[in-house]
Amino acid sequence: MTTERESRQRPRPPVAADSFIYDLELSDPEPPEHLTAIPEGALAERLQWLISAESVFERILYVFIIAFGLCLAALMFTQVVLRYVFASPFVGIEELSLLFGAWFYFLGIAYVTRNGEHIHGGILTMVVKNRNVIRGVRLAMTVLGIGACTVFGYFAIRYALFEIQTGRLSSYMRWPKGWWSASLIFGFVATGIYMALQAANQFADLLLHLRRPEQR
Repeated sequence: MTTERESRQRPRPPVAADSFIYDLELSDPEPPEHLTAIPEGALAERLQWLISAESVFERILYVFIIAFGLCLAALMFTQVVLRYVFASPFVGIEELSLLFGAWFYFLGIAYVTRNGEHIHGGILTMVVKNRNVIRGVRLAMTVLGIGACTVFGYFAIRYALFEIQTGRLSSYMRWPKGWWSASLIFGFVATGIYMALQAANQFADLLLHLRRPEQR
């Protein structure tokens, strides 16, 4: 099956050319575009102050993700050289790699959620033609995601706060284990906030289209 219709899939920053939120586009009518935590169009103009503040936070988040990723790669390279070239591995690198890996992972969760590029199914658009129903289901899935994030985040943050308050130290480096656990707090809180913003964006969009029914 071929189609001459121009794709409405849009690349997302920072990758720009290669990063897409994908849905099957051969259905008619074409499914509505995915909405992220960041408002667009008229809503974005009314919330310009929020967009500006979030863009600063997004840049900081992106820089830290890159920094932790580079540090993790450097540690792995150093450990390989020490182990296989000098036959003298440094055990502390394993603890440090877990530290950088935890921050890289949990910051990444928040960033992916911010861009709406977490895993989602696209089969809905193959069986449902009503665009407002699709919007409603996507909103419901975001709300369920907020619930799951809240439950898992609650227990993760409780554990992290316990380790911070008890002042536990890592086995080899003797660094506060709270440095590792703090990644849980930041990751789940930032992810929950972005999912809540996405749900608000989806809800506003759904209300707008319910008031102005589209032609199907």
